[in-house]
Amino acid sequence: MSTVKKIVNILLSLVLAVLLTVLAYAVSLQFTLFNDSFMLDNMNTCNYITEKKDEITSSLTDLGYASGLEEDFFKGLLDEIMIHEDTEKYIQDYYSGEGSVIDKTAFKQAFNTALDDYIEQKGISADSVSSENREYLIKEAAKIYKQSLELPFFGTLAGRFQNVKKLLPFVIAICAVLSALICVIFVLSTKWKHRAVRHIYYATAATFLTTLVLPIVILLSKKIETFNIASRATYMLFVSCANNIIMCVLACSLFFLIVSVALFLVYKKLYKKAVS
Repeated sequence: MSTVKKIVNILLSLVLAVLLTVLAYAVSLQFTLFNDSFMLDNMNTCNYITEKKDEITSSLTDLGYASGLEEDFFKGLLDEIMIHEDTEKYIQDYYSGEGSVIDKTAFKQAFNTALDDYIEQKGISADSVSSENREYLIKEAAKIYKQSLELPFFGTLAGRFQNVKKLLPFVIAICAVLSALICVIFVLSTKWKHRAVRHIYYATAATFLTTLVLPIVILLSKKIETFNIASRATYMLFVSCANNIIMCVLACSLFFLIVSVALFLVYKKLYKKAVS
């Protein structure tokens, strides 16, 4: 084999490794961070709704003290089903590009009904409660509910998020096509098939290493667990999502390890046949 051809093959192997690495990370993100089902599944796994319910109840209780409402008023106010439905719609709307606004309608209705029941149970005259104070209380409570369910950076990153989300399928398709094309070039450019397999093996082995190193470094650094988020529910969601994304990348790394081992065995078999 000429020196020029060797250099070309090495460069093609390098390009193939880069393409496969980009493909692995793009596929991982496509099925995790940029998938609304992934986010909702992690919310269920990390008990997000229950934790968020407790946080909102605590914040509303503080508001109630200033308004003369007893703590018992807030104990049965929030419904996990309502929080789940509002959160699910919020996530689905965000991922579909329709916006990132928390629907407060169900909460306001529940709060308003609870106020009527509270006034009746305490024997408070309806005339003694001004409509202005009532509206202000409902407005502030709804504000707390909305802010508690909003995920950090969702609003500010919405435009960029959608741009990357739309771009990912094209990146995956381009990397897959170019990778397949380079493999075909390797096979057709030589009559010695073991050489073609060897260069593809080099690329997949390099991809295994590049998709292994970053997740391992992140896990060993323990940066995920030390990330500072005030909300416990949001923190648990962040940790769950981050760990699952890393696991997905590691699964891709394991896939390329298996492919590399298989290609190496094929290479050894073809090499023995070529020299015999």
